[in-house]
Amino acid sequence: MSDDSAARLDALYRGFEDRFRGSIDEIREKQRVHVPVFAGASDVLDIGCGRGEFLALLKEHRISGRGIDMNADMVAAARARGVNAVQADARTYLQSLPDSSLGGVIASQVIEHLQPSYLIELLPIILKKLRPAAPIVLETINPACWLAFFSSYLRDFTHVWPVHPETLQYLLQASGFVRVEIKYTEQAPDAVRMRGVDPASLTGLDPAATRALKTLADAYNANASILNNLLFTYMDYAAIGYKS
Repeated sequence: MSDDSAARLDALYRGFEDRFRGSIDEIREKQRVHVPVFAGASDVLDIGCGRGEFLALLKEHRISGRGIDMNADMVAAARARGVNAVQADARTYLQSLPDSSLGGVIASQVIEHLQPSYLIELLPIILKKLRPAAPIVLETINPACWLAFFSSYLRDFTHVWPVHPETLQYLLQASGFVRVEIKYTEQAPDAVRMRGVDPASLTGLDPAATRALKTLADAYNANASILNNLLFTYMDYAAIGYKS
């Protein structure tokens, strides 16, 4: 790809992110939940730092950090916000660092952009570059939520492969990370979730009709719960692990 083509694609995707992912303030507030994981850390690396939202949060909490991103427009936006960011490929950048030199790693909405083989190769490299007990946070779209998959995931033309929460937990564990847990975020809006029926509201009918309607209501509520857990559960999740 020529430099001009790469620049056009970077600008195109920057515009896409600005329209569909949310404003800088919205993303910063969503990512704030991850800050406590890095309390007391230093030299945190944000892979795919985008516009620098999480790096700004680290700076706000006096946690030293730097970011990398393949998109030149994103890096420029991050630098404009006064954070340390460079344009680089994650694997190449990490391989250039001394072992045990990082106090933490985060990648928000990044791994779904990677080929599975690249991710599998990347995780052991990250482990090697982390200090003992340092955390890793990998946040991504939750493909087990059908709403998230058929909207957020499929909308982005740069997405490569969805990663199921249990799969990512396994990959981190198989790569040597310990205490790996899954934390879900951003519940699907109540406006799109199926509503239940209160059986106690079925009054004023003869007993036989009331019993039949309550049986139907119970079945409807059970089915609504199943569908909500498949279609309208949490839109995102983060896999959090540690180097031993």
